[in-house]
Amino acid sequence: MIRLEMLGKDGEVVPLFYDQHTSRLLDKDGFQAVDYTNNPFYDQEPGQARPFIAVDYDQPGRKVREITKLKIQLGLGCNYSCAYCLQALQVQKAAASSTRDASEFIANIDNWVASPEGMQKVELWGGEPLLYWKKIEILVPALKEKFPNARFSIITNGSLFTREIIDQLKAWDFSVTMSHDGPGHSIRGEDPFEDPAKFALIQYAQKTFHPRFSFNAVLTPKSHDVNAVIDWFQDYFPGCNVGFEGVVHSYASDPSSIFSIEQLNAFSDVLSRQLADGSALRSPMLMQKLQRAVKSIVNQHSSEALFQKCGMDMPEYLAVDLKGNVMTCQNVGANGNHKIGHVDDFENIALNTSKHWSKRPECQSCPVLQLCQGACMYQGGDNWTHSCNAEFAYNLAFFRAALFVLTGRWLLGFSGDIIRPKLKKDRDVEVR
Repeated sequence: MIRLEMLGKDGEVVPLFYDQHTSRLLDKDGFQAVDYTNNPFYDQEPGQARPFIAVDYDQPGRKVREITKLKIQLGLGCNYSCAYCLQALQVQKAAASSTRDASEFIANIDNWVASPEGMQKVELWGGEPLLYWKKIEILVPALKEKFPNARFSIITNGSLFTREIIDQLKAWDFSVTMSHDGPGHSIRGEDPFEDPAKFALIQYAQKTFHPRFSFNAVLTPKSHDVNAVIDWFQDYFPGCNVGFEGVVHSYASDPSSIFSIEQLNAFSDVLSRQLADGSALRSPMLMQKLQRAVKSIVNQHSSEALFQKCGMDMPEYLAVDLKGNVMTCQNVGANGNHKIGHVDDFENIALNTSKHWSKRPECQSCPVLQLCQGACMYQGGDNWTHSCNAEFAYNLAFFRAALFVLTGRWLLGFSGDIIRPKLKKDRDVEVR
């Protein structure tokens, strides 16, 4: 159990106790700290929880042909070079493909998708996916016909929009997300908002797809005040949907992706207050994440049903390129160690590149396990430590705000058998 020091409005500090594996919140006498039965998020008839699959390098995960989410990697080429890009190290490892490959992909898809009606979502990914528009024109009409119940989406940097592309994506009933860091966009490179012709097309896209259009920002050391990001976008597009891809992860130890511990502490404190006072909840994505934090405690969610944050350890989620190569996720190339199989040999696909949170002692002891869900499942070493620290600070804000919503008390601190990862250089110091 984790001991929480909770400050009340009367200035009294009382202890509460939280079990991150059962989501139980107890008082000092061991009784449930809050009556949840009248809470709007209380589930009167909870369904059977589906247990996670503890994938590891020597315990590979499998994939099933009853796919519900299909992530199609068109290629990792991009016309931008974002400083913190998680795909940057993978670009040379992506399998090159052609429009002929797109046609063959469609011709073969019935051989490895067992239940077309069960497909819930199809996502098109780059790099920058609009670089591959000729392939998209081949793929989408056939995919729409094969998967009549699926929702289709695409994430783009918005710099390659044309009216024809926008109109066609609208005709195909796509949801569109534009990646842009608002006031912190300079570390991504050229800003399409500053180009009048490109900005006019972004305006057209936002109007055309609304409300199924959102701007998604990454929170970085340069820009991590969510209210400042929301305000920045809404100065251009009042009432627009501002989302967040979350807090930046470190994949290449780039300085733009690494917060100091002092920055993380300040970031977490500010964000928790913005969530608690409601100012950050103008972002539907942040609202949903806070609701999930509340629901976890109210319904006492078990960690036994907790898959990874990305969901790519789930058997029915598949990331595939146009050559039929299956990868760990859509952000890696098939010509490296992240190729986990091929659709022509489906039964031998093996997710042996990743580590489930239950295999990491840091995750098992973490107060925000229910919200973080182990961060990136294939990271390791110091990059994982940096990313873990960032995710911890980010999710702690939601945990603190959820506790405030439920108890009216403010989390001052916590203690218990909590393991935090250390950088290799810090571990070396400890050894000496």
